[in-house]
Amino acid sequence: MTATLRRAEIRDIDTICSLLHTHMNPDFSQERWRRLFAAPWCADSPDIGIVAEDGGRIVGFHGHVCSYRTIGTRRERFVNFTSWYILQEYRGQGLGRAMLEMATADPDVTCTVISLSPKRVEFFKTLGLQVLDSERLLWRKAGHEFENLEIIREPDTMIAKANPDEVKVLKDHQGLAVTPVLVSTRCTQCLLLLSITKKGNDTTYYDVLYRSNPGLFTDRAPDIAQALLPDGDCVLAADRRFVENDGAEAEVETIASPRFYKTARVKPRNVDLAYSEIPLLDLKLD
Repeated sequence: MTATLRRAEIRDIDTICSLLHTHMNPDFSQERWRRLFAAPWCADSPDIGIVAEDGGRIVGFHGHVCSYRTIGTRRERFVNFTSWYILQEYRGQGLGRAMLEMATADPDVTCTVISLSPKRVEFFKTLGLQVLDSERLLWRKAGHEFENLEIIREPDTMIAKANPDEVKVLKDHQGLAVTPVLVSTRCTQCLLLLSITKKGNDTTYYDVLYRSNPGLFTDRAPDIAQALLPDGDCVLAADRRFVENDGAEAEVETIASPRFYKTARVKPRNVDLAYSEIPLLDLKLD
């Protein structure tokens, strides 16, 4: 049995979703898997992934969620890797490595891996991908007083106060599994996209997928936690690179499996977790 690789096409989506539902994760319906291919932000020049094919039969898939992001004055192309699966009988032939080499071949694309099995960490390091982050910072509601900071949750008010880049991010993620809030002060603001889930120890994590203003988030993270979090066992959580210092008043937690990336153009601080499989599939962030 010998498979060949090619770029996935729109006509392959039904077959890919059947493969992923039947063999990778039956708990996800085919309709849920289809969300990977319905991202509203990359209609031009889409890239949905790579398939391994044997005699016209799709036997493997390496999924891509592509997006264009504005970094400073540059328009950058990002590809988030997702849903990597090869049928058992086709493993051990080098297809996985070949898929990743094909996926990371364009030096002008920033590639990200957010959810990775710990078993594959060392393998990814051999392919030229670098660790993006291995720790997150946690802030709890500490009861301290603060001023000049407001949390805005009402959609129309956020749209009215947000700048054009923030409005685009908001509209791109409408209807997806994220909670947007706008942190506002008298002088500036910061849009946050949050993934809110309970994790193993029954703590509710307000995971930051995106922040528009790194400086404000860095300076005011403890106050944001105080204003945002409800009472109880809750934390505001952000990957370490999301702040520009050691993280005042923060606990440090190891991420179960490091995040990876490959880029020749984008600094780690500008690589966030939005525009990815996390909001599209409503995944819990590791």
